[in-house]
Amino acid sequence: MASSVKVAAKAGRAVQPKPSLTDLQRFVEHEVRLLDEQRFEEWLDLFADDGIYWVPAKAGQESPRNHVSLFYDDKPTLKIRIQRLRHPAIHSQNPRSQTVRLVSNFRLERPAQDPSLYLVLSKFIMFEDRPDHERRLFAGHYSHTLRATSDSFEIALKRVDLTNCDQTFSALTQPF
Repeated sequence: MASSVKVAAKAGRAVQPKPSLTDLQRFVEHEVRLLDEQRFEEWLDLFADDGIYWVPAKAGQESPRNHVSLFYDDKPTLKIRIQRLRHPAIHSQNPRSQTVRLVSNFRLERPAQDPSLYLVLSKFIMFEDRPDHERRLFAGHYSHTLRATSDSFEIALKRVDLTNCDQTFSALTQPF
């Protein structure tokens, strides 16, 4: 291994060490912390320009094109969603939600089609509290498809599979 690094370095190629599961886990934990702290613009910056945020509305849904989704947003649509969340007159967020997310059971898988991507699987629980309104609990699985950048990662796809995705929900405004 050390000799291949030396050969690559002599050839003038930058050698990026493969990230550990801990590195990827820290990135996901940072991402959900930004959401809990309502730092939505910073959260949006974690997405690749071609990044997608997807919450299927059907268990085991294979494509957002063959069934309706709870969310299926590209980066420009996420930007609009954040602008709406920030609007002072947003009825569904008066008072504003407070959230806490717990993420655990991290696993790393490599998508076979692209060796530059990292698939990080985890389980989550999200508690949403709005004073004088309902308290809600969501749970499910995260699938983060991450792409390495020069100094960190970017989200190519964040898929959120809710355990109760096929239920009826009152307005969903907070990203999972």
